[in-house]
Amino acid sequence: MSATQQTSPVDEPVADQTTPAHVASGYFAFANIRGVVCLVQVSTATPASPLTTMDVKIFRHEFINIFRFAETCTLHPTDITILENIDDSLKRYEEDTGTVYLSKEVMSRLRNFTDARFSMTQNRDFDMTHVSQRRT
Repeated sequence: MSATQQTSPVDEPVADQTTPAHVASGYFAFANIRGVVCLVQVSTATPASPLTTMDVKIFRHEFINIFRFAETCTLHPTDITILENIDDSLKRYEEDTGTVYLSKEVMSRLRNFTDARFSMTQNRDFDMTHVSQRRT
């Protein structure tokens, strides 16, 4: 089971969440939302500033390279980190069904974000005792 299937950040309440704006258009990206990597569409109406809230559509992972719309919400900057923008040529978005199809290349990059083998913070084999200490 992938990290995107284990937990969903959309089920957790946000203390300062406001009524989400309508995200009519925007760019697609992988984002870390409260510790979970998700596919999001960031509204073009959202200013590019680390101090403002972000209006996003969140898509849940359905099957292999298929994602479906889950919800629209407004997130505080401390709750979301954009990991990587997705080029329009590497995805297909069917707005009428709320379905996004990603290319194999993009899916392999998603695996790198969610696979524990590629993350030192999630790798239980990584131990600070093996790091040499500086002697004074």
